[in-house]
Amino acid sequence: MTGPLDYALEVAQAAATIADVLLIGPRAELDPRRNELDPALALAPLPWPRHRSLANLLLVRGVLARIAEFRPDLVHFLGDSTLWLNLALPFLRDRPRIVTIHDVFLHPGDVQSRRVPRFSVHGLRRAASMLIVHGPEQQRLAAAQLARPIDEIRILPHPALARFAELASRLALVPAAQRPPTVLFFGRLMRYKGLTYLVEAWRRVASLHPHARLVIAGAGPDAAWLREATAQLPRCSLCEGHLPEPVVAQLFLDCDLVVLPYIEASQSGVAALAAAMGRPVVASAVGDLAHLVRTTGMGKLVPPADAGALAATLDALLRDPNARAALAAAARQAASGPLSRAAVAACLRTIYRDCLARHARLAA
Repeated sequence: MTGPLDYALEVAQAAATIADVLLIGPRAELDPRRNELDPALALAPLPWPRHRSLANLLLVRGVLARIAEFRPDLVHFLGDSTLWLNLALPFLRDRPRIVTIHDVFLHPGDVQSRRVPRFSVHGLRRAASMLIVHGPEQQRLAAAQLARPIDEIRILPHPALARFAELASRLALVPAAQRPPTVLFFGRLMRYKGLTYLVEAWRRVASLHPHARLVIAGAGPDAAWLREATAQLPRCSLCEGHLPEPVVAQLFLDCDLVVLPYIEASQSGVAALAAAMGRPVVASAVGDLAHLVRTTGMGKLVPPADAGALAATLDALLRDPNARAALAAAARQAASGPLSRAAVAACLRTIYRDCLARHARLAA
């Protein structure tokens, strides 16, 4: 498991409906969720050291041992943010390797992802028999960057994060009674997420909607700046830190709109979570996030870095509950349709089949 936890769990559960799957990942993340996952999904939790630790040599040995025991037809890296696991590549030459690319290029100011050396990321991408991205824009960028044929770069939509809806159902969570109209920003607190424009837009929205509130929840390197920027912002709540999953589910239940005012984006796990929870989005028209919103109809798009357009769209939707309800219905339809585990499984079946056939042709 070399990608985001929520994504990895959804894709692995989808894959487990069409194949025998072993998910290798950090013990600290897999063990607490074992009872929530599809029993058909086999787990191999391992100690997962920090990037700078030499204990990663033991991790590589453990990963290779699990692969040897399981004897898979192919190996799927669910992300490319790995350094040490590149050492396993020479021992996997007899099997086709699929690598999921979540972001072809780093986001501006994304200091967290920069901790993984880029030579490691590009080495894993070059060693892949086939690559997966989340939309046509990322497919085009990956083909240009890696000089790979389009047929070797497949599109797999980011699945709806259904386990949060399942968690809400299991815990009998319901939206808070008599809550004010609420706009939610959730995710990493970084400038490329458009937080500057959200703060500016909310000043206008708050003056037009004296009962509406904005909730900003997440963690990131710009938390200190945001704390200061929102201190005098009307009816704005800042929930800092890595929040427990039931709290995250409740935040989405308690909001009317999810705002994604990103300056730059490739795809969005937050939009996938909003779809799973049946919440409409207001998003910037950037990257494959725009493609998702356009094709599903689950929200409204605004130009990036345009606080006026963002404020106007939030204002219009806060005034129109029927419009919000229609967008929410589209979000639920996306979660049960093109972003569902069944749809992702069908897409994976084709990708895996084609990858195995290509590997067999090259071996012959």
